[in-house]
Amino acid sequence: MVSPAVKTTEHFPFVGTKELRAHFNIGKFGEASLRSKLPRGIYWTKLDRKILWNFRLLQSFLLRGDCPDHQRLVEQFLQAAELSA
Repeated sequence: MVSPAVKTTEHFPFVGTKELRAHFNIGKFGEASLRSKLPRGIYWTKLDRKILWNFRLLQSFLLRGDCPDHQRLVEQFLQAAELSA
């Protein structure tokens, strides 16, 4: 699993909850639903009291679902996270 320390790269930027809600037009319960479905450390992480979201992975998941293209993107993120650790 990816370290909880967020390492934003140009390819996998992390955004705050406010930006997430505004961009995808989801509310508090939609965000909570995503947190319960998606693994922490890959799609989202919590630093202190702030939730940060992996924008690119979340966008891919919401647009395509859990298809092979999305899984390849997750694998790319995990490889990038290993290299930056």
